[in-house]
Amino acid sequence: MERGRRQHVKVTVVRSGGFAGIERRGEADTATDPVLGELVDRVDLGALRPPAPGADRFMYEIDVGGRTAVVDEAQLSGPLRQLVDRVLSAA
Repeated sequence: MERGRRQHVKVTVVRSGGFAGIERRGEADTATDPVLGELVDRVDLGALRPPAPGADRFMYEIDVGGRTAVVDEAQLSGPLRQLVDRVLSAA
């Protein structure tokens, strides 16, 4: 997206797995959260690799305006970590 012409995007994050297997879900929209919009601009879901198999760790399904990716907790860093934390804290 071009800077200054950002569309409103809904972002959904579903965290599952971990030792207890409890699911946590959050949704937010760039229309009401401009910081989220900046993070969306900095995250490239297409560049993320599928997670390696493993037990007892959190998995994150991230949907940004219809584009989705699944990552594990070890893959969360930088803007992706900030985006996930922001959306889950809005829940």
